[in-house]
Amino acid sequence: MKDLTMIVAENLSALRKARGLTQGQLAEMLSYSGKSISKWETGGGLPDVETLDKLASFYGVTLDYLTNEHPDSVLQETGKHDPESVMRNKLIIAVLGVVFVWTVAAVTYSALILCGVQNWQSWLIFIWAIPASFLTILFFNQKWGYRNWGLAFLISFFWTAAIASYLEVGMDLGAMGWRLWFLLLTPIPCTIGAILVYRFRLDSKSASR
Repeated sequence: MKDLTMIVAENLSALRKARGLTQGQLAEMLSYSGKSISKWETGGGLPDVETLDKLASFYGVTLDYLTNEHPDSVLQETGKHDPESVMRNKLIIAVLGVVFVWTVAAVTYSALILCGVQNWQSWLIFIWAIPASFLTILFFNQKWGYRNWGLAFLISFFWTAAIASYLEVGMDLGAMGWRLWFLLLTPIPCTIGAILVYRFRLDSKSASR
């Protein structure tokens, strides 16, 4: 079995080459000397944990990945993935999802106007697009595993949906609908519940470590 230092060295070297970087370029990007990069990649020394974590983040892998052997083909494929590019692409997809929501809202609004619908306030479709946008962002956030912002998006959805519901009822029922102000209070228990669940999950993760 290979020494840990050599395993890390081979992994770092293969990942750098797959990314298409020279040792000098990598050193400049990470603010290290070229000699340090060369030493780590030739097995002359093992980076400290903090540096290993920085290298793992740069290549979009885990510390465990760097300290275990992998076939050359796997290392080549992994090294080609730029975490910043992946993040940028995911952000673009999320933005396109929100744009789609507002496009549907605009098309629906235009259709209602063209059809001469008078028994419903057409502009409310744009109010409903706000919670729909938060729901769309929440979907992609959960799908890609970025949990840190999930709670904020979920709470934003609760409150904007409540406001949209109140406006909808008020515009449809008139004075009777506007008296249903307690609809604006419905997000309070939802928000408290979401925060408690979030805290419970954090405590569970901490306890399992």
